Amino acid sequence: MKAVMSIILVLGLSLCVAAQTQGSQGNTQQDNSQMKQNTQGSQTSTSSAQNMSGKVSHDGKTFVSDTDNQSYKIGNPDALQGKEDQHVALVVHVDPDTNVIHIMQVAMPPQ
Repeated sequence: MKAVMSIILVLGLSLCVAAQTQGSQGNTQQDNSQMKQNTQGSQTSTSSAQNMSGKVSHDGKTFVSDTDNQSYKIGNPDALQGKEDQHVALVVHVDPDTNVIHIMQVAMPPQ
């Protein structure tokens, strides 16, 4: 009787350990896929950093590039406060899906 109870106890504990191990592997796989997505997102935003020059709109919410006359919505218009209707040089991150730029640095272009 003691031997049967010992076997049942050992089997129960081994099932608990196996279930715990399998659950932690699933979490690790999820964590790895989330890290990979975050890394890909940061690589995308880093690789889209560009130098641009062009004109800021009157309201400071859009920017027209000199190179292709493409209009971009400005994601952080406060960065261009006081530069409305002026020609500026920018370092930006571009979101090609939404055509929105995030301004990292502003300078007056060389004449």
